[in-house]
Amino acid sequence: MSSYLLWDLVKKNNCFLMKRGGEQFSRDPLNLKGKNCFMYSGLVHKKAIGIKPEKYGKGVVMITKKAGYDHKPSKAVVRTSFIRGRRRALQKIRNNICRQKYRRELKMLALRRASALLLNLKPTETPAAKPKKA
Repeated sequence: MSSYLLWDLVKKNNCFLMKRGGEQFSRDPLNLKGKNCFMYSGLVHKKAIGIKPEKYGKGVVMITKKAGYDHKPSKAVVRTSFIRGRRRALQKIRNNICRQKYRRELKMLALRRASALLLNLKPTETPAAKPKKA
């Protein structure tokens, strides 16, 4: 089935859809923006990308959807975790997207999301408490 036809079938009612305050959002793990629209929907496209924080809070996980596994959805999703370093993780995500020929318009969105998640994982230094004057 074409992705346009699938989108017409699922755009108003699917398990990932949230309607809040007149806006429509998506909880789809393969949706980088969180908006319920055709361009960002991972549900209908043959190749899709998602970036989530790692389970134990050490890095990020890149979730990709392989083309050609429409009839086996459990085998279509591949999870790759990046734990080592922030710059290294971003470089590997960029290389995976480019080499596997995923959709080009999603590359910068994936890198921005991964960068934001990795920055939040960076430990913040708390200033030392000053002693009170008597």
